[in-house]
Amino acid sequence: MLRVISLVIGLCFFSTLSVSSSPALAWGDTLIKCKIKGVGVRNFKLEDGIWSDKVWERKNNTDWKQWCPETDKQNMKIGGDELICMVAGKKHRDMLIWGRTIINFEKPSWEMRYRFAKPGQAYVDSAPGGRETATCKIWAE
Repeated sequence: MLRVISLVIGLCFFSTLSVSSSPALAWGDTLIKCKIKGVGVRNFKLEDGIWSDKVWERKNNTDWKQWCPETDKQNMKIGGDELICMVAGKKHRDMLIWGRTIINFEKPSWEMRYRFAKPGQAYVDSAPGGRETATCKIWAE
């Protein structure tokens, strides 16, 4: 009886650890590593699961953070093999941007297209043509 109780307590302890900790790479997850000019290396992980459409991002030796969390200035859309983060009036470096960032996990790629303006300006004052791309590859941790 004591073995059964200790087994149940151990399973509960490990299940709470897996829920509360930052996401680890699980079987079926897709991880790509992208070298973004002017930003550095970023890792992106697509969780593979029936109910999951979450993408995680991290710099080389930092904790995983959710990529494109839903806010009043940004949201994520799924289109085919691509995940698209739409932004409106979000601060990026020293400017405000309106645009989208696209990550493709099937053909590893990262691309950002945007319009930009100085802080305090509106979309109608923004300039077109901002574009950044990255070199990506599938990675195993």
